[in-house]
Amino acid sequence: MAGLAGDITVGAALPPISKQFTLEMFKSDIATIHNDQAAAEAEGLAGPIAVGPQVVALIFRMAREAFGAGWIEGGKTSLTFRRPIPCDALCTAKGTVTGKKQEGEGTRVTCDVWVETADGEKTIVGTASGLVSGK
Repeated sequence: MAGLAGDITVGAALPPISKQFTLEMFKSDIATIHNDQAAAEAEGLAGPIAVGPQVVALIFRMAREAFGAGWIEGGKTSLTFRRPIPCDALCTAKGTVTGKKQEGEGTRVTCDVWVETADGEKTIVGTASGLVSGK
């Protein structure tokens, strides 16, 4: 797995991670806002919405790809869910390096991160950081 090195530059893009969600992914024996049109409408939604943790997992997967063990052992996030995502949306996690700071024997790389839908709407936004070797 290729990860970032300490010589990564501010402004560099993280490798994006995409996933096409489907209603079938959220099926259950219980009708919820995630799998049932009537339940979603009863809560004021246009239709079923994706389960938040499954969508935000795209950011975690992207960070794991970028930081490797430095994500598992020292990863941090601060995220805001801006709006629900339709259960059939194509979503892509993206990120940009915004800073670097020496931490112990490595470097903490901080990034702006987000999940966007196919039309470019950012539905989850925030920051993530991980440790990389080098300076």
